[in-house]
Amino acid sequence: MRMGPAWFSALLALGCELGAVDVPIGADLPSTFYISPHGSDDNSGTRALPWRTFAHATAQLEPGHTLLLLDGDYEPRSTGLLQVNCGDGVRSGRAGRPILVRAESERRALLHGDGARVPLELRGCEHWVVEGLTLMNEHVDSVEPGTDVGTVAMVQGGKDVALRRLLLLRPNHHRHTHLLRVLEADHVLVEECEAYDFHHNAFEAVRSRFVTFRRNYFHSRYAESAEGTVGTDDPTRGEVAIQIEESSSAVLENNVAEVVGTGFSVVGRPSGSPYTDAPPYPVSGARLFGNVVRDALAAGFKIETRCGDAAPCEAPERIVTDTLVVDGAVEEAAVGVAVDAAPGTRVDNVTLARVADGVELSRGAGNQGLEFSASASRALVRGFSGVAFGASGVADWSFEHCAAVDPGTEAVSFAPRDSRVLQPLSEAGGDDCLVYLHRDSPLRRAAGADGYVGASIILRYLNGAVTDVPLWEPATGAFPCGAVVAGINDDPGQSCRGVHERLRVGSTGCPLPDGESR
Repeated sequence: MRMGPAWFSALLALGCELGAVDVPIGADLPSTFYISPHGSDDNSGTRALPWRTFAHATAQLEPGHTLLLLDGDYEPRSTGLLQVNCGDGVRSGRAGRPILVRAESERRALLHGDGARVPLELRGCEHWVVEGLTLMNEHVDSVEPGTDVGTVAMVQGGKDVALRRLLLLRPNHHRHTHLLRVLEADHVLVEECEAYDFHHNAFEAVRSRFVTFRRNYFHSRYAESAEGTVGTDDPTRGEVAIQIEESSSAVLENNVAEVVGTGFSVVGRPSGSPYTDAPPYPVSGARLFGNVVRDALAAGFKIETRCGDAAPCEAPERIVTDTLVVDGAVEEAAVGVAVDAAPGTRVDNVTLARVADGVELSRGAGNQGLEFSASASRALVRGFSGVAFGASGVADWSFEHCAAVDPGTEAVSFAPRDSRVLQPLSEAGGDDCLVYLHRDSPLRRAAGADGYVGASIILRYLNGAVTDVPLWEPATGAFPCGAVVAGINDDPGQSCRGVHERLRVGSTGCPLPDGESR
């Protein structure tokens, strides 16, 4: 049908309608929309007239759009939750034009689950960014059974997703739940989030590639599961801060974990996994830079193949290869770094203080069917009661320029101590700093041309490289925490805002070095 001049004149006079927003011809189309628990889906989506439900709001979004959440509580019965299935009426973003969902005021928009539903769930989405929300669930024992029933956040499938400055807490402890689970996704960034009150694994990446966890903070607050929901739960605290399982090329940078069973773990497929096919990529290439663990009952870092008694062990999804742990620090743990039959693991420049055992290279009972090699260099173990550096059942290993100081009465520095222990060190100069060496420590020059022995976690890492940006706030030593929410993360004794004091960053005895790196 051919439109005449009268039709165009009428259209210009009346304007055209975009969804529920009236936009005159020639005006810029709106790209920022608003949602509020007090809004209405009959509104236009402006700040003055916000939408109400996530189902309606997310269906309107296109690449380059922003959805701002106004302050308030978002619940299943009123607004629904941010559960997005891209392709099912909801669009993905595009490279350079992501879809952004953000709190207008950081962490003052609370998405509150009911013990079953997941407050934040992205399925099959590409180029989505979620920032500044508070996410929590509830402990409810009457919900349906199943893994992730009552989890707090999930990314399943999709790629190029970023989650930033989220505050996550309270997964349902009656179920096998997590604070965040990334499942079968590619290129996911999780940055500057805070995680509390978790009984199982706080953050977990499973069968995923190129997932980066950067500058996140964890404190389990001694959370317990109910009725032994997860069989290996420790009854006094959350299990793992970040677990990388059956995944490839994960990166962990400058994360801090307190009061956990294990701080950071990289593992193969467990026995009893629901998956029967191998992932389309090797379980390989995890990189851990500048991470810190305080108070772990088991291990600060765990790198573990899971052969399940297979001999020979040949299933690629069970074997963890080529993991790199660099510039890590652990204080108070049974084992600082535990490497169990993980071929090609390297541990460089770590400080492990007040541990039973320091660096432990071994083959566990279920992994006897796999030969492997591993090494540690320029590592410091201080105040240990067992074995500082031990190797058992390892085909090829070495400890080079490693320091074992302040041993307990019956402690052993190296076991065995033979030609594979290269240039061992035994003097530390009374240094009690953890995440970096004191400026007067002799270990700053103990490795010759390689310089430092021990950790030097002073500057931020970015994609595996040290930047010139301080990790700790120069004036106070503070870690880069997000906004404080009363009743959630305002107690400095068990929150991000006080972690620098517990780590003695910038204290009188451990002044921050001036802009230096290793």
